[in-house]
Amino acid sequence: MTAVRRALALVLTAAALLAAAGCDTTGITRDRVDAAVAPTFAHLYVLQQRLRGREVTVASVKARADCARGTGPNAATKGAGDDWTCTLSWFNAGPAITATANYQLHVQPNGCYTADGDGPSDLNGTPTLTAADGANVTNPLWRFDGCFDIS
Repeated sequence: MTAVRRALALVLTAAALLAAAGCDTTGITRDRVDAAVAPTFAHLYVLQQRLRGREVTVASVKARADCARGTGPNAATKGAGDDWTCTLSWFNAGPAITATANYQLHVQPNGCYTADGDGPSDLNGTPTLTAADGANVTNPLWRFDGCFDIS
């Protein structure tokens, strides 16, 4: 459980430091959101899998985010808002097996965001999961926060 606490402390510390970065929304772009969400997801996916007794690495996961704001041809490609969606893809059980999950994002003007999972249920559909030792623990992928540089 010490590794879980350390990982969560690292994520929270990074979020606190980046929250003070400012409030200009012009630095919030699709590319920056993609680049921020993918590695955060990858690290939390590794944590989730370790809780379940499986060994994976961030490098083997090769997470990729495809995020967009709004829908339709006139949708914005930058700025803060609660209308961002991300499709995450990663290698689940080897280089030939790709998995995907969807998240709804609320991106704040300072570059911090909250990602809410939208299935599949065994990945991010429930707030808790059963760990390998039988304990009921928080699911790190159900909802997560992160921040990115907007300057």
